[in-house]
Amino acid sequence: MFDANEVSFQRGDAIHIHGAREHNLKNLSAVIPRGKFVVVTGVSGSGKSTLAFDLIFAEGQRRFLDSMSAYARRFVEQMSRPDVDLITGIPPTVSIEQRNSRGGGKSTVATVTEIYHFLRLLFARLGTQYCPACRIPVEAQTRDQVGRRLQKELKRRGDLLLLAPVVKNRKGFHTDVAEWAAQHGYAEVRADGKMYSTNERLRLDRFREHNVEIVVGVVVVKNVAQASPLRGRKTGGTPVPHLKTRQQLIDEALELGHGTLFALDNHGELTVHSTERSCPKCGRSFELLDPKNFSYNSSQGWCPRCRGFGELFYLPEDVERGARADAIEESWWSWQEGERELCPECEGMRLNPIARAVRLNAGQASRLSSAFMRSSDRRNKAKDRRDACPTIDTFNRASVRETFDFFRRLKFKGHQAQIARDILPEIRERLRFLREVGLGYLQLGRGVPTLSGGEAQRIHLAAQLGSNLSGVLYVLDEPTIGLHARDNEMLLATLAVLKSRGNSLVVVEHDEATMRHADFIIDLGPGAGVRGGQVVAAGTLEELLRHDDSITGRCLRAEKKSPSRGLRRPVSIAKSEIRKPKEIRSPKSEKHTDAAGLRESDWGLPSELGIRNSDLKWLTLHNAAANNLKNLTVRFPLNRLVVSGSGKSTLVRECLLPALEAALKRRRSSRSGPFTNHESRIKGYESLKAVYEVDQSPIGRTPRSTPATYVGFFDEIRNLFAQVPEARLRGYTASRFSFNSAQGRCPDCEGAGTIKLEMNFLPPAYVRCETCNAMRFSRETLDIELGGKNIAQVLELSVAEAIGFFNVFPRIRRPLEALRDTGLDYLKLGQTSPTLSGGEAQRVKLVTHLLSGLKEQLDLFDRKQKQNLFILEEPTIGLHMADVQRLVEVLQRLVDAGHSVIVIEHNLDLIAEADWVIDLGPEGGDAGGQIVVEGTPEDAARNKRSHTGRFLINVFGA
Repeated sequence: MFDANEVSFQRGDAIHIHGAREHNLKNLSAVIPRGKFVVVTGVSGSGKSTLAFDLIFAEGQRRFLDSMSAYARRFVEQMSRPDVDLITGIPPTVSIEQRNSRGGGKSTVATVTEIYHFLRLLFARLGTQYCPACRIPVEAQTRDQVGRRLQKELKRRGDLLLLAPVVKNRKGFHTDVAEWAAQHGYAEVRADGKMYSTNERLRLDRFREHNVEIVVGVVVVKNVAQASPLRGRKTGGTPVPHLKTRQQLIDEALELGHGTLFALDNHGELTVHSTERSCPKCGRSFELLDPKNFSYNSSQGWCPRCRGFGELFYLPEDVERGARADAIEESWWSWQEGERELCPECEGMRLNPIARAVRLNAGQASRLSSAFMRSSDRRNKAKDRRDACPTIDTFNRASVRETFDFFRRLKFKGHQAQIARDILPEIRERLRFLREVGLGYLQLGRGVPTLSGGEAQRIHLAAQLGSNLSGVLYVLDEPTIGLHARDNEMLLATLAVLKSRGNSLVVVEHDEATMRHADFIIDLGPGAGVRGGQVVAAGTLEELLRHDDSITGRCLRAEKKSPSRGLRRPVSIAKSEIRKPKEIRSPKSEKHTDAAGLRESDWGLPSELGIRNSDLKWLTLHNAAANNLKNLTVRFPLNRLVVSGSGKSTLVRECLLPALEAALKRRRSSRSGPFTNHESRIKGYESLKAVYEVDQSPIGRTPRSTPATYVGFFDEIRNLFAQVPEARLRGYTASRFSFNSAQGRCPDCEGAGTIKLEMNFLPPAYVRCETCNAMRFSRETLDIELGGKNIAQVLELSVAEAIGFFNVFPRIRRPLEALRDTGLDYLKLGQTSPTLSGGEAQRVKLVTHLLSGLKEQLDLFDRKQKQNLFILEEPTIGLHMADVQRLVEVLQRLVDAGHSVIVIEHNLDLIAEADWVIDLGPEGGDAGGQIVVEGTPEDAARNKRSHTGRFLINVFGA
């Protein structure tokens, strides 16, 4: 193994770690240079995240919190000290991780990057209010015109109470407002819709925003004798003054309200009247614009129907919202995933019509033509293109790249330039940082919960670029996840900028390009889990390549052969159906097609595996037009390994998957009648039994979640224990052998194995439960043995050991073998989910999905069984290069057994193993959405328009 003493750095130039035993680390010692780009790599589960996050980052954060006063520490979560002898030289740390919970229903790309905050400010200060109904800009009007407007309102609505707004969305008691009103002869004020007498002391909630208006008087309908609640209002015995003329009251209210007054009628209807902002056609007035008018979280800005979510979802009317209304709505929104539908009033834009009608007078600077073409308002498209005045909806629909190009050219003049002077640079910088981390394709209005872990992490990275910090240690968790190979270069350049500012970078990563750009590499291993936790090699890339014990070094040295099995499965397609763009050029030797239509690879290998497959079936998707897709017709060969590269998620997850699920559901229910829109778009699914999606939703993260419980075979193990004669004699059921059940778990630790001790001014401590000795179960439960082992001892078995122990029980052996085949044979059955690495958790979930719906089959890879379609979303997340090879073997076995696999992936090694590649593009956003190539990976490599193909050439060594 590696000796940390062999690497010499000055004491102040490096982080020195001695005796680390956190999780699976085996008394690890290491030296990490500061001011360098350091990559921590190794097979999945070798201890990379433990070293980087649970040790280095956690200790840096703990020391920062310890520097705070005891009083201040009461208000922050305390962090426990990692299990390590000594760490020296650690600077302030910042963690940029892949978070599974990345925001609520109202969070968008623009809001989390603060771009939207500045857009709101820009529209509030420089936007032009348009009438939502007439679609023309508002204009100033005289007080006489306001009077004539109110005269018409009187005839329609009856008596009107005139209010002068003096406080708008401001926190405080506002006692002075009522006192001033009393001193000037006003009897009442209206605060947050409620009337208060000025004779009494007004004291509102100091920490809430309030709206306060002064009641000026009542304008009455002349020659009408009926009683009106507004007439003769008395507050504290003083009638509201209505002896003044109508115009005098209007002038007085407009003066107090700085050009704005409210008119309240007997029915509670409130209207705005302004001398500054009035529609010249319909006469409607509008209040002064405020940033809150464009906020999804404010009643002044959000759509009244969806309340800023952009979607409608079920929320019981009897739910008490109260002060926690926002949190309650967010909870119900998250619970209704899959049941939500687009809000028809705002069309998903989240704002009310008044806010959506405000335009930014940008003149000829606007270049957001594509965003205008996506405008939901068909009646106004020509107007948008003519005057080039974007609304805030325009920016929400536009991509980061489009918006950056717009603001790069945008210039204001005169007084407007002074207002925009500090706003525009903030917007430009944030947009530029998002482009630099490869997120130029994202729409600003895209919901944060829809982002992948890699996208969310790079958004946080862009925010750090804008902080201009120096001397900080950044700890990143696989920033290249979900990133196309073309964008890796931009990301690496961004990391270089962070390092050039005097910062240190510790990056947990498996990506080969990232390792080749690193200054220093630490390779952990040699295996995973209990077989890992040691430093195998540390040094430069050249030193790693020469190291005999390094699995990473061997993978980097190895000559790649694609496909690894030598030959691809044949994909026969008629010549007339082959899409062959003009950019594809034939190689020196012409491509031959045999009588069966099977194409021969241009790389010197025949495309067939020696077995002709004349029965190849195709799954065809018609009219794929979601997001930026250009009404595509896409064909997926069944019983093949298909990889979708660029444009992956929209095509597969938003178009193919819903259509196929709807069609299969119709077939199962034997429903007759007309086809729905989804059902009519899919053809060729008759041979499929079911479709299963393996997405990036998180695995259980509680101590009670284990591989055995998550995959599901722990139920079978408990059933076996319940059938033991001693258990039956005692009347024990299967529930007795669950540490989630009060019947059989330890009463003191409640099945956790540890007991939490609260400590004043210190983080809570976890001690071993002395009652059960960390075995989780009660003594009576542990008396029952199966094959000489009790339930706690069975949970201590590794997957490899459990396969031998449960060899005669197929329902248990089959999922255990699937775990083994994905490289998880070292995991213990009872290992808690929080201790699993990202790659381990992903593969546990993969096995669970692969087994779902197949519980009656004795062998997942039995070709005689009914075939299924598996859709996998970026399964290589968190996987080392060696683990990717194991994953490919599992997927190939599935296809060999007759199943179909569609993988959404950017990993070039996996793409090179595919039988068929579908690449969309050629660019992101509006510049994409077209099929660039459909064919073998070699076809993609020959296509000059394919960015994926350009990098595949390096994989093939051509």
